[in-house]
Amino acid sequence: MATDFTNEMLPGDNVNAPDSSFQQDISNNGNENPPEMAYTEPSEGAKQLKAIDDEIKLKLYPDPKDDEFVIGRNFEAGNIGVSSRDLGISVGHITLPIAPTIAEISQNVSGMYGQRWLRNNYGAKVFNIPITVIAANSDEYLQNIEAMSKALIQIGNSEAPIVFGTFPDRTFYGHFTSIPDPSYISDSWDSALTLQFTASDPHGYLPQVIGQADNRNKLEIMPDGNDVAKPTYQFTFSSDSNNFGYTNSDGQNVFVGFPDDVNTQDLMPVVYRDPIQDIGTFTQVTDMSTQNWALSNADVASDAAVKMLGKHAITVDKFWTVPKDYTGKTTAYGPLLLTKKFNTGSTGDYRVSTRISHQQFYARAYQRTEVYLLDKDGNRIGRMGLYDIGDSNNGTLKVMFGRNTDEENANYAKGFGYIGPGNTTWALDQTQNKGGHEVTLTIKMDEPIMSVDRQVTLDFSQNLFDGNNPKFLPDAVRWNHFTRTVEKWKTPRDSSGRATGPQVYSKEVEQDRVTSQTVPNGPDIWKNSTQDYHRWTQVWNSAQGESLTWSTWHNVGTPNPGYGNGWSWRSTDYQRGSSWDQGAGRVNQPGTITTTVKEFMYDAPNIITNLWANFQLTKIGNQMHVLVNQIAGSGLESGNTVLDYTMTIPDGFNAKVAQIGYYFGKTPIHEDKIVQTTPAQDDKPASYQFVQSYQDDRLTVTDLTVQGITTAEALKKAHTIIHAGDTATIDTETENVYINGQIANKYLSPASTYPLLKGGQKESITFFPTPDKATVKYNYRPAMK
Repeated sequence: MATDFTNEMLPGDNVNAPDSSFQQDISNNGNENPPEMAYTEPSEGAKQLKAIDDEIKLKLYPDPKDDEFVIGRNFEAGNIGVSSRDLGISVGHITLPIAPTIAEISQNVSGMYGQRWLRNNYGAKVFNIPITVIAANSDEYLQNIEAMSKALIQIGNSEAPIVFGTFPDRTFYGHFTSIPDPSYISDSWDSALTLQFTASDPHGYLPQVIGQADNRNKLEIMPDGNDVAKPTYQFTFSSDSNNFGYTNSDGQNVFVGFPDDVNTQDLMPVVYRDPIQDIGTFTQVTDMSTQNWALSNADVASDAAVKMLGKHAITVDKFWTVPKDYTGKTTAYGPLLLTKKFNTGSTGDYRVSTRISHQQFYARAYQRTEVYLLDKDGNRIGRMGLYDIGDSNNGTLKVMFGRNTDEENANYAKGFGYIGPGNTTWALDQTQNKGGHEVTLTIKMDEPIMSVDRQVTLDFSQNLFDGNNPKFLPDAVRWNHFTRTVEKWKTPRDSSGRATGPQVYSKEVEQDRVTSQTVPNGPDIWKNSTQDYHRWTQVWNSAQGESLTWSTWHNVGTPNPGYGNGWSWRSTDYQRGSSWDQGAGRVNQPGTITTTVKEFMYDAPNIITNLWANFQLTKIGNQMHVLVNQIAGSGLESGNTVLDYTMTIPDGFNAKVAQIGYYFGKTPIHEDKIVQTTPAQDDKPASYQFVQSYQDDRLTVTDLTVQGITTAEALKKAHTIIHAGDTATIDTETENVYINGQIANKYLSPASTYPLLKGGQKESITFFPTPDKATVKYNYRPAMK
């Protein structure tokens, strides 16, 4: 059994691949699937499901009323947005601007009568939004103002969508450029102000339109709106293809790939593909003793669990059921998933492409998402992933190669590996150095055995008589106030009575009650007001047993001159005494030890702190190239590269991959220290309390594709660019094309013009390849000028 020990971890073991028969090996990538037509009429069941879905969406995204607006609503991203109603404000009449701001461009010409007009520049649309902040009192006013600040102040460089109730079918994108101080209306807590919202893009966008080409891959369409619409076309392939694209009725087109009459080959066959739509395609490892490779500074938790997040992602359900206690070591625990085996082909060259995400919410968290590369014998080749650092939210990206951590470190020292936040200017510019500060953790530990060394109990009883002239008031009221305060000095001890920690002091008011009673009134009844104190001190030690001292005071009261000026007290009786019992042993009670710990946290978020990225690892000969590209919220690559790095594989190193493992790991930090355990009882499982709760990272994996590479030289020639099961996207707004979410502009024909749609104008579009190879869907947002 292989192990990977370091001075930071407990050993973690791992195993031969669970599948030795090369199942799900699609190296041949056969094209035996029958042709499928692009469009089929939805079944009645599908139509019913859509109706239910539409009803749910209507409840989640109701149109705002005339006196409301909604900021931040995004149907596609699933953001409900914030309603002005929830902010405690009422919206007045909003005027829809006829046109955006106009800047005239003209020039003076010598000797000319007038000016030469060149053109107009059209800028943003500006909306003035009169609102009333409704509040019944100061607390509600403060609550509404704070809620408005949180919702309306935009941080960052992205603009927010807004929908006004007076025209709910239009969405504008912009930012608030004026949020003045409110003015109170008369003497109430209601106030009024006028917000100014500037739509940098002056278009009003109508609801998104989604559709599909017909069974000939043709589309006849006349978009809504009165301005240009920029559609996105999505292709789903049932067969391999050399190309894809479309042509409109004017002959304008987008062409991606190589012509069908070119003698192309499939030089990068897909040998393993998992769109990650089902956890069942993986084997979860729960017992590492059957594996012959080791996780790096980590172990699996046998009671860990994963779950689907949406339709195309796996995330952590729980790192463990029975918590791993804090030890100060960096050992991580969590679930491990293994794919089936695959064969990349005779050359041993390949490309592994997968998507992983890492989103940190608590800066001191120490968690990771890892992709492990294994050979056909189940030996570890390397790993790559996104990692927390623990004392900082400045995360790191690692690409390491070796059978264990020591070998990884040796290869890294030779340049075969990468550790850092990325190596591009864009990635490095994302780091924000905010400095460091200390975090104070209060740790309350329950101790089952705490011996009471000393206890002081103080009983206080006070009787006050509230009465007046008995000629007018036959009754008076006697008020009694009783408190019992107990001070204890306890020492934690083991079963033999030996102290295991420092003495702990506690003070607790065990009783505090006030009662009243009606009594007959009498002249100067207040003279009966009294106070009584009774204090007794108990001390235990091994030689004397228990010693007891006690004392009592009795006071009588006199009200101070003037109503409401309190009382003066004088003591009329004082007594004291003591005793001891040599046979009395210490009293043992459960207790709590409270300590504080200061932990340092360096606040420097970088791109790894919140990153969804596509990791592409390509091996050709003795060269290993890793490309990490950021993925935008749309699921397409953003165009930002985090890491672009090429390494030379050392002689004799086996880098031929045959299996993939995904690991989600969490290292218990000081906040995870278990301070109380409630055992399981009947059907109720055990429960645990920790030093401090915090939100775990959001760790996910989405999509996995492994391709064999025939020869490096052949890739320069025309070849099959897309395979059965792949998807492709043409985005006319950004003028980018994607294959499986990765930018594929290198295959784009320079003659491509990205023709758009025009509102109110009929358009005919033909897509390729033919419908027996691909189906095409589209979506666009109609625009109003």
